[in-house]
Amino acid sequence: MKRILLVSTAVLALAIVPTTSVFAEDSKTTDQSQTTNKSQSVDKNQSKDKNQTPVSEEKKVVEHTKNETEKTEKKKESVVVEENNSKQEAIPNKEKVAEVPKTGWQKGHGKWLFYENNQPIKNWKKIAGVWYFFDQNGIMASNTIVNDYAFHTSGAMVENSWLKIVDKWYYATDSGKIVRNRWEKIRNVWYYFKQDGVMASNAIVNDYLLNSSGAMAQNAWVKITDKWYYATDSGKILRNKWEKIKGTWYYFNNDGVMASNQWKNVYYLKNSGAMAEKEWIFDKSYNSWFYLKSGGAYASREWIGAYYLKSGGYMAKNEWIFDSNYNAWYYLKEDGSYVTGGFNIKNKEYFFQSDGKWIQSPKYFKVKPITAYIYSESGDILSYVNQGSIVTYDSSKTKGNRLAVSISGLSGYMNKSDLTLVEEGSEFIPHYTTDGRFLYHELSPYTSIRVAPHTSAMKIGKKYYSKDGEHFDGFTIKNRFLFKNLTEPTNYSADELNRVYSMMNIQNSRLAGKGAIFKEAEKRYGVNALYLMAHSALESAWGRSQIANDKNNFFGIAAYDTSPYDSAKKFDDVDKGILGAAKWIRENYIDRGRDHLGNKATGMNVRYASDPYWGEKIASIMMNINSRLGGKD
Repeated sequence: MKRILLVSTAVLALAIVPTTSVFAEDSKTTDQSQTTNKSQSVDKNQSKDKNQTPVSEEKKVVEHTKNETEKTEKKKESVVVEENNSKQEAIPNKEKVAEVPKTGWQKGHGKWLFYENNQPIKNWKKIAGVWYFFDQNGIMASNTIVNDYAFHTSGAMVENSWLKIVDKWYYATDSGKIVRNRWEKIRNVWYYFKQDGVMASNAIVNDYLLNSSGAMAQNAWVKITDKWYYATDSGKILRNKWEKIKGTWYYFNNDGVMASNQWKNVYYLKNSGAMAEKEWIFDKSYNSWFYLKSGGAYASREWIGAYYLKSGGYMAKNEWIFDSNYNAWYYLKEDGSYVTGGFNIKNKEYFFQSDGKWIQSPKYFKVKPITAYIYSESGDILSYVNQGSIVTYDSSKTKGNRLAVSISGLSGYMNKSDLTLVEEGSEFIPHYTTDGRFLYHELSPYTSIRVAPHTSAMKIGKKYYSKDGEHFDGFTIKNRFLFKNLTEPTNYSADELNRVYSMMNIQNSRLAGKGAIFKEAEKRYGVNALYLMAHSALESAWGRSQIANDKNNFFGIAAYDTSPYDSAKKFDDVDKGILGAAKWIRENYIDRGRDHLGNKATGMNVRYASDPYWGEKIASIMMNINSRLGGKD
């Protein structure tokens, strides 16, 4: 037994050796009452986050041990210095004297020894209440383990404390012996010590998970060689099991390793290990996108917004999909979204509704820009139409990036970029109806114009459609004012024309009472006065528009669609506004062969206005005035 007290040099030893309470380099000092053996079933109260390094006492223990060791070393050195000094004082210069007997602590060649009766102590020695061990050469054991007893760097035997030797941790109980091949609870934390007494860390022992500090993990993550493990409050890892941790689902395989970047049945575990939910995942191994719904299962045979997920969860792309739920075909582009509007597939043009449904027989398109041109097959500009105009589509003549269309009697081609597909049922399509007295052109839900008297061939309540406003299903009409030669004078006098404003209940018109000026324009420039009155009524709201009031421009001359007020031509007064317009119309239209109102195929309407039904509207006003004045024209 090591505890043999030699008292022969007790007085001297006490005089030269410092009192050294337990020296604890790298130690985690623990009272005896704080250390117990681990049973197979224990309560544990640790909880650590996945990325947190478990708390270690190593730093404070090392600092404490360092300070204590330095104090011990200094005290030991002081003993040696005092002895040497005493020797030097006792020895005269150049005179040999008897050697002084060694006693207490001595240091030689970096090693510590303890002398009694001039002999180094061997085996065990308790000095100032602290146990030390000296080998057969008398050298003090330091930072080592001898016969399972642990010793600090200071040489003091370790009791209820930690010892670090070459980056390995050991723990000695109150007996001074290290713990081997068993669990030990130290300060309410469980640790496991291997057969050689080394504390296990970043390891799994009988399914119990130990973190980098050696502490048993509880409700915490531990990473071991790039693999993540999780221990529940029992300290054991999870195997072959789903676990919801802080609101997120994870899966652990048979080895207890957290699954990541892989599928588990219909669920996907991301790089973090978290189960994907309500998000898109691209899987390189399948070269496809998948959508994971709430709950984690992938979407299959269903729509997620504009995207379709096929059986197996694969996102459809560059392919047709028939959805029986909607009884419709869809085409999914390269990015997976369904096509809307026009789209070229294998050199063939297809059209789709705004919700992606394929329109097998598209009929109508709407003009998008403020004005858009209609071209001939060779690319020459034929006419132009305004924003919102509805054109009829001819699928048999599509040419490159232009679609074959027709509107207001004109057939030609328009740029795809200027058109947007009209879904029947969701957009008002201009058409014709009869009330039994007249045939009306319904231009919008709020606007209609009278175009011809009713005939027996017409059916009340039926919608009629016409490409040119003349030819209909079952009958043909001829709007005489639409194609009337405007060089022919009206049969109405100036006085009769003046009555129109009161008959039509037009208030505050700057054109009222100007019948004589309209007739003068007719005489001077050979332009029909009834037409001039109807034209001014349409363009200036019967002489009451801002352009009419500010610029005496009643005919929309140079009032371009992009900036009508700013660009409109200004006249000095009302009379000059009427006469000047008649002259301008004569020179720019009638003398150039456009002597009738017409439509987009013929007459003034081809160039004068972007409104495809401009001529029809003026003709309707002429028809109305003529009816009120007695039908002379």
